[in-house]
Amino acid sequence: MDLQTKVMAAVAEIAEQYCDPDTQGRPWAVSWSGGKDSTTVLALVCRALQMLPSSKRTREVIVIMSDTKIENPILEDYMRRQVRAVNRWARQNAMPLTAEIVSRPIKRSVWVGWLGWGWTLPTNGDDRYCTHALKIEPQNQRLTDVNPCLQLIGSRTEESTRRAATIETYREERGSRFTVSPYSDGRRIYMPIVEWTTDEVWQVLLNALPWGSSDEIRKLYKDATGECALINPGGSVKATQACGARFGCWVCPPITKDRSTENMSAKYEWMKPLTEWRQLLKDAHNPKKHPDWRSGYRRNRTPLGPGKGCLAIHARKYLLTELLQAQQEVNTLRAYDENPLHRVPIELISAEEIELIRAAWEEDAVKRPWLIDDREMEPGDWDRAVTRLAEKEVVRKQKRAEKKQKLADKAYPAVTI
Repeated sequence: MDLQTKVMAAVAEIAEQYCDPDTQGRPWAVSWSGGKDSTTVLALVCRALQMLPSSKRTREVIVIMSDTKIENPILEDYMRRQVRAVNRWARQNAMPLTAEIVSRPIKRSVWVGWLGWGWTLPTNGDDRYCTHALKIEPQNQRLTDVNPCLQLIGSRTEESTRRAATIETYREERGSRFTVSPYSDGRRIYMPIVEWTTDEVWQVLLNALPWGSSDEIRKLYKDATGECALINPGGSVKATQACGARFGCWVCPPITKDRSTENMSAKYEWMKPLTEWRQLLKDAHNPKKHPDWRSGYRRNRTPLGPGKGCLAIHARKYLLTELLQAQQEVNTLRAYDENPLHRVPIELISAEEIELIRAAWEEDAVKRPWLIDDREMEPGDWDRAVTRLAEKEVVRKQKRAEKKQKLADKAYPAVTI
């Protein structure tokens, strides 16, 4: 199937689902990150609405974007301008569509957690809590309020082996574009481009979006990867390789090397303090580099041993001081950027968050003295820590084995063609 036919089929299917009489009166929700895949899905939804007569546009479509508050600054600015553009297009064309941004409450932000309470950093494994806490949780809260009959997302099997495995686990049947949300009871998820390739996504984004030009999103990926074959069609690099970078938080701890931010910092000098502070944060949790910066305990006084546990209070104070210094350096350099949009000062951390962080230090100093510094552990604490960690590892291996077995045992019903 050629791409034009595939796009037309996707738009027609979306329109058919939109007009489903069995779910009339209930809204749709579109999860939109501002990245290439979710933008393509939103564009297809808008095209489907355009092809329907106004008498059939009776279903509300809520477009939900999660702001982690630590997004790549260029991406965050782009996201907010895109939300305004989509809402302006919807108003001007009388479309029943609204885009909005949701985020985690300030008192539960990562800055308050990392610099205030000394949380350990998420890793690229079972304890990567940040994605759920910053993106999925705020979105799910809004989805609970909206109660959509269908949630549209931009997931694709080609994104990664891990993503493909997750899709297969929750698919309604093999090859289906519908799944059931793992975070709610029965909410259906629709993946219009689940089998599309990265090249096909970028070919679609060579065209204008319903609400405006697609030039900026292509430029964002070009700046993040260093090159983009679709902006330079004569190049020898496939779009899958050149434009497949993932955007995310500028301070992302789980990844070893943040290619997108580092590539952008080569072009935008004001982003260099961000990459330097990110490395400082990772080093602060590395016992080989700063053995005295970890308290050795959890917040509930569970002993973990030297070089482990929550950050000691003095380390948190140092990190906040350096973050505020990085913010000042970023804005000083931004003032000289050739792009007028980049000359506007940005706020890496809010005044409210700083106030909450300092309150957390004061509370820990009074109520949890074991977090003040890397003092020696009390007699017997080390042995208890070793035992507890061993027990935790056994449980973790069991969960992984159960998850693997569940996937292997999944029975797929026959598909009727």
